[in-house]
Amino acid sequence: MKTRAHAADYYRRMLSAQPHALKRLDAFAKITICSRDQEIPGDPGPAGHWYCVISGAVRRCAVRSDGRRQIVDLMLPRDFFFVSDNQSEATIEAIVEETVLASYPGQRVELLAEREVEFARELRDVAFQSLTRSQSQLLILGRVTALEKVGSFLLSLDGRSSDGGGQVVLPISRYDIADYLAVSVETVCRAMTDLRQRGVITLAGKRTIKILNRSALEDRTSESSIAARSEPEAVPVKYHHLRPHGEALASP
Repeated sequence: MKTRAHAADYYRRMLSAQPHALKRLDAFAKITICSRDQEIPGDPGPAGHWYCVISGAVRRCAVRSDGRRQIVDLMLPRDFFFVSDNQSEATIEAIVEETVLASYPGQRVELLAEREVEFARELRDVAFQSLTRSQSQLLILGRVTALEKVGSFLLSLDGRSSDGGGQVVLPISRYDIADYLAVSVETVCRAMTDLRQRGVITLAGKRTIKILNRSALEDRTSESSIAARSEPEAVPVKYHHLRPHGEALASP
């Protein structure tokens, strides 16, 4: 019990050191340490709870009509999300062991927003951030090939990291990536291998990927564009040369 209390103090200090919205409510935040796959339950109160991810990662999942799971939102450190008791259509779960959250009572958040215009603007910005994550995922899912989807996903993670230096630490497993991109895990693995073999990315650790050729990932016009930018300029690359890869990488 004492160890748990010390851990909460440690993460509260981490929270105070992180730049984030709703900071003036940190004194009222409850620190919650979650195990992997632990569900964050809906709040029985009418106002729900706002959560900020201090460390780890959180997924919001829905079950599709065919029974497959779809990750509809992915929350990383400094991301906010809202939980209420009427969100029965989706579940919210911690992804990694010792995912740490700060929770803010929704009623207290609403009262402060009613009294202070500046805080109300912060709350609005937090809500917009959630919409921006959803729009980003829609753009990724709208890519034609699995190769483009995986490449766009890696760029998205790099953009959300603190330094954006091209070294991407995957916060989720390849199974979760598959559920986020709405493809099979085999498709994700083949796309990663294909990008690595073309020299676009390299593995810098078990879950760390280094982007070597950013322009190849940023050019999302077609799968052949990625291949062409990855090959030496003196060697012409045609689409039919990629057919074996293209067929293997087609989304199920």
